[in-house]
Amino acid sequence: MKVDALVMAHGKEYYRSVLPFDVNLADAEKTDIIFTYFNSVSDTGRVLTEETADGIIDKSLPTVLLIHGWTSDDTSPWFNSLKEGYFNLGSYNVIYINWYKAGSKEYYISCANIVPVGKFIAEFLITSSLSLGSVQIVGFSLGAQLASIIGKRVFDSTGEKIGRITALDPAGPGFEKLETTDLKLCDNDAEFVDVVHTNIQHYGYTAPLGHVDFYPNGGEVQPGCHQMEKNDTNCSHHRATVYFAESLWKKSKAQESEFTELEYEVTIKVNDNPKETYFGQHAHKNTRGVFYLETNSEAPFLR
Repeated sequence: MKVDALVMAHGKEYYRSVLPFDVNLADAEKTDIIFTYFNSVSDTGRVLTEETADGIIDKSLPTVLLIHGWTSDDTSPWFNSLKEGYFNLGSYNVIYINWYKAGSKEYYISCANIVPVGKFIAEFLITSSLSLGSVQIVGFSLGAQLASIIGKRVFDSTGEKIGRITALDPAGPGFEKLETTDLKLCDNDAEFVDVVHTNIQHYGYTAPLGHVDFYPNGGEVQPGCHQMEKNDTNCSHHRATVYFAESLWKKSKAQESEFTELEYEVTIKVNDNPKETYFGQHAHKNTRGVFYLETNSEAPFLR
């Protein structure tokens, strides 16, 4: 089923009613995942395995994992943007995760594949002897839902939580109707879970999911992008990666707000005398709630 085409054809009502995926459709194997390690902005990258990672990764540094979404891979431009941003902030281990083989099948099969792929990546992290509290996973779209599974499996195996999961417009179709959090992102998946919503009621999940949920420009159609139409380029969906990449370089504030929904109409209303927090990477880890910010329609987006 072409979920993207169906969403555009039927609108919000259809989108929100898409049934959950069947985990029994999963067919991923451990060899479907490629881990590429970088220790500087000029590093060309080294492929890691469970056997080699422990001896290569610098355990004294924080580690960031970048995870792409459906029908994509680790050549997506935002990977390099985030890598440059993190190394501008300081010393890091940056690991690209390429799960293209398992994540580029029919949509519902790819959704089901986050379950075994999440287990395999969790095993990699544990075997690598990393300090789990210093690990941050940044996942986009279906990759954000995959990050959730990694966090759950790490905790199941070790009793420890990953330090942070940053979910960039986590995938909505197939997840909105899940009745429990066993297979989708929630604030229990890491010590700190921050979410950026830029395409709600279409490709992105609509309701708040994390400790802090950012809704730039209301979270639905982003400035400079168009309403969902045929041949849509996923502009609003991908803005989550662009905004977050900019947040590595610039501190931009967001205001505490209230999320309400009535018959598929979502409103993000700024509170009276709202609290403020930094958007994106610099968000305070004790921040809780829904936050709103406005952006420009072209780069630089953050104000």
